[in-house]
Amino acid sequence: MNREELLKKKYGAEGGWKVPEGYFDAVRKEVEAKLPPYPEAEKAADMSVWQRIKPYVYLAAMFAGIWCMMKVFHNVSGGSELSLDNPPAQIAQAMTEVSTSDLYYMDSSVSDFEIESEVSADYDSMEEFSKDFGYALEPQYQNIDVEEYEEKKE
Repeated sequence: MNREELLKKKYGAEGGWKVPEGYFDAVRKEVEAKLPPYPEAEKAADMSVWQRIKPYVYLAAMFAGIWCMMKVFHNVSGGSELSLDNPPAQIAQAMTEVSTSDLYYMDSSVSDFEIESEVSADYDSMEEFSKDFGYALEPQYQNIDVEEYEEKKE
């Protein structure tokens, strides 16, 4: 016989912890008897018609306020009546024209370096560039001779 069988023979196969029959039923009844009575939840009062529609009225008031603000801002800015069916002439013209800068942005294969090279090839001097674009160099850069720099670079 091995040790486990000897222990089962001496003490039995049942565990030593037993609860008397109906113990938990009795405990539950005793605990319930000692507890104070549970108060019932108060029934909510019926909502009036105003209380039911109030959120929707507030929502409508908010949208009316936004519409009024937009109308006031439009009137204050001096804008004329705008319509998507009949846009002003300048907007209609801008919508139909395709500028060269739009073409550069539409063609993603053109890099910034290529654009810069193309623009710099069109101008021989800074004076021409300034004349076309209305760009003026800051005083500390006006005396720089770019041609001299190009000669040193080569």
